[in-house]
Amino acid sequence: MVRIRFRYRFKYGLEIAFVALGIFILLVNHFLLASAMPLFSPIINLVGGLVAVVPSMLAFYSRYNKKKEIEQQFISFIRDITESINSGMTLPLSLEHSAKKDYRALTPYVRNMAAQVNWGIPFRNVLTIFAKNVDSIPIKRSVRTIIETYRVGGKISDTLNAVGKSLITIDKIKKERAGSVHAQIVTSYLIFFVFIFILIILQTFLIPALTSPDQTNGLPGALGGGFLPTTELYTNSFINFIIIQGFFAGLATGKMAEGSIAAGLKHSILLIAIGYTLFTLVINFEVKFF
Repeated sequence: MVRIRFRYRFKYGLEIAFVALGIFILLVNHFLLASAMPLFSPIINLVGGLVAVVPSMLAFYSRYNKKKEIEQQFISFIRDITESINSGMTLPLSLEHSAKKDYRALTPYVRNMAAQVNWGIPFRNVLTIFAKNVDSIPIKRSVRTIIETYRVGGKISDTLNAVGKSLITIDKIKKERAGSVHAQIVTSYLIFFVFIFILIILQTFLIPALTSPDQTNGLPGALGGGFLPTTELYTNSFINFIIIQGFFAGLATGKMAEGSIAAGLKHSILLIAIGYTLFTLVINFEVKFF
C-alpha cells in the first residue's frame, strides 16, 4: 500500500506542484497586488488560473491522446496478426513477427505480449494483462471476444478478422461524426462569443445607467458583514457566468466532436481564457464599442 501511494504521488507530483503554484499566484494577487495594480489584476488572475489548470489538463489530454492512438494502432496490429496466422505462422511466431514492427504508442505493449508468450505465459492471460494495462473499452471488448474464441477452440484467424473489421467500422463512424459536427462546433463558439458580447454591453452601458453615480454601498458582502459596490457585484457575477458557460460549453463541444467529455477540456480552457480576458480587459480599460 505504501509503495502504491508513493508511485501515485510521484506520478502526479508535477501536476500538483503547478496547481499549488497557480493557487499561490491567485492568493498573492488577491491580497497584495489587486489594490496596487487594479488594471493588471485580471491578467494576473488569468495567468494564475492557467498555471493551475493547463499543465494538469495537458497531462490528462496527453494520456487521452495516447489511449486514442493505441486504439487506432490496435487495428493494424490485429490485421498483421491475422495475415501472419493465415500465412501459416503459429500465434507465438505471429506475435514475435509483429513485435518487430512499429505501432507507435502500442509498440511497447506488443513487445511485452510477445515476450510473455515466449516465456510460456498462456495467451489468454497475456491478453487479459494487456487489456488491463491499456484500459480502453473497445480493446477490452475485442480482447474478451478473442479470449472466448480461443477458449472454446474456434478458428482464431476468423475471429481476429471479424474483430478487425468491427474496429475499422467503429473508427470510421467516429471520423464521420467528427466531420459532420464541424458546423455545430463553430456554432457553439459563436454562441459563446455572442454571450460574452452581451455581458460586455450590459456591464458597459446598462449597469452604469441603472446605478447612480454617487452610490457607494450595495448588497451585503458574504464575508465580514461589509458592503460591496453594486457594479462590482455584477462584474463578479458576470465573470462567474463566463467561467461556468465556457466550462460546460467546452465539454459539450468535445462530446459532440469526439464522443468524449475528456476531449472537451481543451475547448473549456480555451473558451474560459478567451472569455475572461476579453471581458476583464474591456471592463477595466473601459473600451467603448459605440
